[in-house]
Amino acid sequence: MEKTESAVRSRLLEAGKEEFRDKGFLKASLRSICRKADVTTGALYFFFESKASLFEKIVEETVGSLEQIAGSLADPQKEKIIQPEEYDRIVINFIWENRDIARILINGAEGTRYENFWEDTCKKMEQLLQENFLKNYGKEADSDLVHVLAEMKLQGYTQLLNKDYSHEKFLKLSKMLKICSDCGYQVIEEETAGCSSKYLTAFCCQAFFSVKSIAQSPKVCYD
Repeated sequence: MEKTESAVRSRLLEAGKEEFRDKGFLKASLRSICRKADVTTGALYFFFESKASLFEKIVEETVGSLEQIAGSLADPQKEKIIQPEEYDRIVINFIWENRDIARILINGAEGTRYENFWEDTCKKMEQLLQENFLKNYGKEADSDLVHVLAEMKLQGYTQLLNKDYSHEKFLKLSKMLKICSDCGYQVIEEETAGCSSKYLTAFCCQAFFSVKSIAQSPKVCYD
């Protein structure tokens, strides 16, 4: 058995991640974490002051990376604002690579300083969408419509994360979600520009057949 401090700390972090993912912060047990890590509670308190400090250490790197991604996408100093489609691709890839931490932040952060993380993410997404509308049309879109679109997209991500899909299935459903989201974005965009309902109907039909094509395809890549 490894005895180094680094090895013990790593086991505690891994055991804590599993416990918080499965039970959430409020119901997580430090005794259970120590048992899984094969250490005493004294060893845990040697590295972490409390359950909260252990939780924060587990999620802080992922949170920091996601905030950095969101910040770079919405950076007003950039000449070119990244479009929502590209934002989707970046976020989906990041979520898959950090899915355990994402599950913790979505379902198990109540009682921590990250309990409003998902709501804050939704607000940032709304901000990004409005910046695109403002840049393209010189005005913001209906704030209620933008909020609904952002909520729908995040709920889609939540459903994907709460299932133990294979990587292939995850990407396939993600791409279908992206097409539906793009359709919603396009509807709001064209509504803001005063587009006719006939054009919007045609676009929605096109999106439907795109989703149907992906659903029938045996494999899909998220490019």
